[in-house]
Amino acid sequence: MRKTIVLASKEFRGFLRMPLGYALLAVYALVTGMVFMALLYLFREQILRVAQQAQLAMPSRPVVDVQISLVTPYLLNAAALLIFMVPFLTMRSFAQEKHSRSLEVLVSFPLSAWEIVAGKFLGVLCYTLLLLGITAVHLVILSFISTPELLPTLGGFVGLVLFAMTLVAIGLFVSSLTTGQVEAAVLTLGLFMGLVMASETGGSDSSWLRTVLVYLSPLHYYEEFGRGMLPFDGLFFYLGATVLFMALTLRGVDLLKWRG
Repeated sequence: MRKTIVLASKEFRGFLRMPLGYALLAVYALVTGMVFMALLYLFREQILRVAQQAQLAMPSRPVVDVQISLVTPYLLNAAALLIFMVPFLTMRSFAQEKHSRSLEVLVSFPLSAWEIVAGKFLGVLCYTLLLLGITAVHLVILSFISTPELLPTLGGFVGLVLFAMTLVAIGLFVSSLTTGQVEAAVLTLGLFMGLVMASETGGSDSSWLRTVLVYLSPLHYYEEFGRGMLPFDGLFFYLGATVLFMALTLRGVDLLKWRG
């Protein structure tokens, strides 16, 4: 376990030593900040509209729900942004090491294939959690200026972490199949977009293919988390997909050790 933690720490520090790590952090902070401010502005407009209707004594004035109007769309946008961010986080994990021939050196160390894959996964996931820390800050700020429901908001954030875990596992698997960072990033992004858009290209509503593709889309499962629910099918999907792609990545690294 100690070797895994050391490798994870090395992987995490690697993001802090290169401009790309700070660039991704800045992009995530900028985009989520703009989304947060835009939703706050729309939420304020809704409140003012309700207040005006109340002054006019309109009989059926709408109720503004902070969870539906602000928290849910913000979390869904944060999840969508991760689809574009994670490929740039996982692209160098194995592809760059294979390109520079340093992966062969790594597998020659007294490290098991499991320790290598787990260390890479934890390192990338820790940096992803650093990005999600910005989202957590926005939710804390929201709690000071409004009254979002605590448990649904926490559930949405936990779902965001599970969603990120699945994306990281898939990205590492793709990176283990390639020998170039750009190739890994493009293929990972293409796979993510294909999975997300699968439910929209599966044919008619009654098509069995559409049903299958919907259940293969990671973002489909996060929609319920974003609404403040804790769906067990989504929980099992994220954990199962993470384990599956970690096992596939492990298999690839294990074969490299045997060839070495």
